[in-house]
Amino acid sequence: MSFDFVDSIQARKNLMKHGTKVLYSIIEAYDAGMFDDPSLCYSFGNLLASVCEGKVQGTLDDETMRVKWSLTPEHEKKLEEEAIARQQKNVIIGPW
Repeated sequence: MSFDFVDSIQARKNLMKHGTKVLYSIIEAYDAGMFDDPSLCYSFGNLLASVCEGKVQGTLDDETMRVKWSLTPEHEKKLEEEAIARQQKNVIIGPW
């Protein structure tokens, strides 16, 4: 997977676009005790980084008041293309 640099202005825009959802997620993580476990805390930090990079988008479930995060369609397509490219590199073409 490749890394796409996002400047601080774009990261701020992406984060502000999901500001309320990020706050709900922080509360959920705190209530679940995620910040007490280093590996879960690391995962949550990666989620926030992905929000800043514009790789994920959140939706707030009005009934449960929980945030559901998913890949953006653009990033999902990019990951699929990278997976296909990796598979094609592992194919040896020849008259066997």
